[in-house]
Amino acid sequence: MNKFLVIATILTMLSGCATAAIQGASRASDQATILVNENDAEKGDPIAQYKLGMAHCCTIAGSMGVLNNQKATQWFCKAARQDNADAQYELGRIYSGDLVRGMNGPAKIGALLTEQPENKPLALMWFRLADAHGNADAADKAKDLREDMTPAEIAQALIREKSSQAQPCEWNDVYPDRKI
Repeated sequence: MNKFLVIATILTMLSGCATAAIQGASRASDQATILVNENDAEKGDPIAQYKLGMAHCCTIAGSMGVLNNQKATQWFCKAARQDNADAQYELGRIYSGDLVRGMNGPAKIGALLTEQPENKPLALMWFRLADAHGNADAADKAKDLREDMTPAEIAQALIREKSSQAQPCEWNDVYPDRKI
């Protein structure tokens, strides 16, 4: 019994170290992505803008290291407005309340324990646009989201889609009461 407890304790401690190492490596990679793509993104390259969005995305409350929802959505919006399907998909994911990507264990636990902001009509609009522009996962996400929406919310999403360029896109515009 004591051996089991010691082994379990050691494994728990090692898994925490592994998580920290993975997160550290991921943040270093994100920082490198930011440095490599920043100039092209500033010049309007939608692929570089998408990469910057991914490098900044995503966290539960405010920024942790490189992660910053406000910056992520700024770059995703720039790329999405140029019909980048992957950026549109990421905006749908974020605005459907799915703020954590990858192997960020502590953030995933935090997401389970806190209420995540969501704007279902806006999320559905972005998923539908991503699907129309070729993102392979967007149709399934849109279908799943629709199942959790009221008819009025679905109608609002379809109306928004007709004027998608005029819709709020960046975090602080969508959630002015949750500015980062």
